[in-house]
Amino acid sequence: MIITPIILAALTLLQFSASAQPAKRVEVYAHRGVRAFSPENTIPSFTTAFRVGADWVDMDVVLTKENEVLVSHDPVLNPDITRDERGEFLAPGREALAKRPQAERLAYDRKYAVRGLTREELARFDVGRLNPDSAYSRFFPDQFPVDGTRMPTLREAVRLAEQATGKKIRFQIEMKTDPSRPDYSPPPEVFAAAVHKVIKEEGVLDRVEVHAFDFRCLYELQKLDPRVKTAYLTSRDNERDGPDSFFAANTNAAGLWTGGKLVKDCGGSIPAMVKALGGYAWDPEDAELTKQSLDEAHRLGLKVVVWSWPEKLGTAFDAKLTAKMIDWGVDGIITDDPARLSSMLAARGLPVPDRY
Repeated sequence: MIITPIILAALTLLQFSASAQPAKRVEVYAHRGVRAFSPENTIPSFTTAFRVGADWVDMDVVLTKENEVLVSHDPVLNPDITRDERGEFLAPGREALAKRPQAERLAYDRKYAVRGLTREELARFDVGRLNPDSAYSRFFPDQFPVDGTRMPTLREAVRLAEQATGKKIRFQIEMKTDPSRPDYSPPPEVFAAAVHKVIKEEGVLDRVEVHAFDFRCLYELQKLDPRVKTAYLTSRDNERDGPDSFFAANTNAAGLWTGGKLVKDCGGSIPAMVKALGGYAWDPEDAELTKQSLDEAHRLGLKVVVWSWPEKLGTAFDAKLTAKMIDWGVDGIITDDPARLSSMLAARGLPVPDRY
């Protein structure tokens, strides 16, 4: 074949046009900060996230006795990461605690439920290192301890992030409740009002996604302010035959986490349900997602952000599963190791987040 100047020009134009197309962006969500290397949901962990780079910093929140929004994953203090004023872990670990007699477990819950403790009381606990006796610790062997670390408030975490990133980082906030245990979960409307107050007063509402497994919290936020981007969290447990299946014949069980709303009345699938309930995004477990459900969610206009469940996967970072999520075209990935995810994106020629 003879390459004429006209053909050469045409080939050059095609090459330029292909390279000019914007690459698909997979947003990087730093899960609980960078849990793989720093104590989860803490100022050190968020600082690590800013340094290694993330589009979103993820954090969990609960409500204290005086309705202060506290950054913590657990409505009851987790003995896998929490020490008292003497430097002793509250229990040998969650697994060991679960094997104790019911009366002992309930006594622990009553004593350490965040909802029953004030901000001042909670400030006495140290969450700066993993309990080496816990099964949880084996997922994060490289986590660097920072003794003396306390649980921050949501307001403190937001202000740190705003200062450290020049008001560029975005926030993913998970509201943690358990509808089966209302004794240590705040009423959804109270919780929603407290979270909304912070993100509105701190001026970050347009850079926040709020998600929850307890859909009632999201309904209350949507009623308070339709500008809030709500993301509906689900897991493999919510699929057919799961222990918390949305498809269960028992409607009380099927509607436990959805505030009584049923899949069969909301389009027949979880993506359709999220859309019908007013969600901006669907945040499924990565092992739960199928290409079919992803495509359905995208057709419905939903953003799709996946997360991993280390205790079910057997690892904190499954590179093969992560690669599949990237190839399928999810919109974001929530990860304990955002630097590794960014490396996978860079290797594919995809955009990576800024570092601060």
